[in-house]
Amino acid sequence: MKLLFALLTGLALMFPVMTGCSGEAEPEVPSSAAIIASFKSNLQVVVDTGEGGSGLDVLRADFEELQKQAPEKASAVQKDYESLMTASKPEDRKTLAGKIIAGLE
Repeated sequence: MKLLFALLTGLALMFPVMTGCSGEAEPEVPSSAAIIASFKSNLQVVVDTGEGGSGLDVLRADFEELQKQAPEKASAVQKDYESLMTASKPEDRKTLAGKIIAGLE
């Protein structure tokens, strides 16, 4: 009986170690392709609407991720991105967003 108890206790103590304590999967880091796709999708909204102001906040976050995941792509479009972020006319924003999308191809 003591042997059975010792075995069960040992298994109960080893089970969390064997399966991992938290049981949660590690968070996935988005790939550079996913970041580029998200950035292009959000830029397309600007191409379609000419949206500016706080509507460009999502582009800031996308561009920061692009700089981390694909710095060569980010540097290729950085000048147009900076111009887009300061453009005051919707037509200028549309044109610049289109140029950035083309630069990400």
